[in-house]
Amino acid sequence: MAEPAIARSVRPIHPVPDVVPLTRFDLHDIESVRLLLRGSSIVDWVSLHFAVDEDIDAFLRVNGFEPSEPKDQMRLLVLKRRAAVYLEEHLKYRVPEAIREAPDVQWLFRAASNREGRRAHRFYACITLKVMHIIHHSDAHELLSMIQVSQAELAVLQHAKIERAVRGFLERSFPIEEFSGNLKTPYSIFSKLLAKKDTQSALIFDKLRFRFVMERLEDIPPLLLALSRELLPFNYVVPGQSHNSLVDLYRMLVRAGNVNVLREKDAVLNMNEQLTADVTGDRRNEFSGPDYRVVNFVSDVPLRVDRVLSLSENQTRELGPIVFGSVEFQIVDIQTAQANEVGENRHVLYKARQRVMVRQRLERGRRAASVDGKGLSKRTQNQIAAFEKHEKHEKHDKHDKHDKHDKHDKREKHEAAEKHGSGSTHAASPSRPPGRSDR
Repeated sequence: MAEPAIARSVRPIHPVPDVVPLTRFDLHDIESVRLLLRGSSIVDWVSLHFAVDEDIDAFLRVNGFEPSEPKDQMRLLVLKRRAAVYLEEHLKYRVPEAIREAPDVQWLFRAASNREGRRAHRFYACITLKVMHIIHHSDAHELLSMIQVSQAELAVLQHAKIERAVRGFLERSFPIEEFSGNLKTPYSIFSKLLAKKDTQSALIFDKLRFRFVMERLEDIPPLLLALSRELLPFNYVVPGQSHNSLVDLYRMLVRAGNVNVLREKDAVLNMNEQLTADVTGDRRNEFSGPDYRVVNFVSDVPLRVDRVLSLSENQTRELGPIVFGSVEFQIVDIQTAQANEVGENRHVLYKARQRVMVRQRLERGRRAASVDGKGLSKRTQNQIAAFEKHEKHEKHDKHDKHDKHDKHDKREKHEAAEKHGSGSTHAASPSRPPGRSDR
């Protein structure tokens, strides 16, 4: 007997919303996923590879714009005009009339993808889109500073948007074994700021973070592609904040027999993400174990605040209706997730090492010793062991509270169902058992 089809409650953005096998990755798919894995910048790209107009419209939608909405089209044309003025007045380019007078931004995307206009138009279409990207991001940050919304409220909106997208993935049979998300606690933020020695430590990108555990390693690239299509635009991945010690995309695509990746050496393809290693060998976090592996990146997720807040006509006309919030994503497969909780990779050891480093920096400043396991003093070893024991107790207490809360919720739902005489089942939530996402 066939299993009943799952009711689909989430309308997808992209015209191809289901799992895309590695064999069907086209050039645009390959470059988008590589950008996520490498933390590259879209400003360094010199061409696009949108094959059809439906892909362009889907890209605009994942960026928060509705191509069929006149106000959104007007906003995009305003961004295009401002970008052309900047290029001409500040950088002294002679922007072709075809770019300045293009009837819509879709024309620019077609030109940047070599599907419209002359060859020179591709160059100017690309640099115009890059400047539009920067202006839009700048306007969004200014709008966020003006509206009455707290970081906590913004996190709630982001969480709801992300959970909705994941619910759509589950409805379309993506092999997601676990999914969890949480907001970093104040103590975690304090510890991270105190432990980091680099000049960028004041930038905490992972206040809101989500973790996926996939069935197989080969399931990770299709999920990354789906995320870029349905949730986070690849152009707003935060440069320099990606760490990939897990996925060798090129090898996976070759092994799957992907024709497009085998043609990458052809110069006419104008690839932006060149044939270099996708897996980075360095340990991104000094507190992680030596064999800890993960795909980790940060993205600015767009939010349409005009749909939840009352914005003045002046605000939306000058700055647009979209703001951004930074979100961290961690992705592993089941086998790697299990290996990441063994030996020196254990999460409790990660937290213990971080706490010891915070104490050492507070006490000794620049003389603070490394806590990565190389030549540790007896005192440092004892401190790590003590904090590891403390972390285990805290973890145990959290699990007890979580179990009690789950039992209470189940009892309330059961009582409510009996009271109303309902035997209906509740829709499954995309959230899965919590995992290690606070590294």
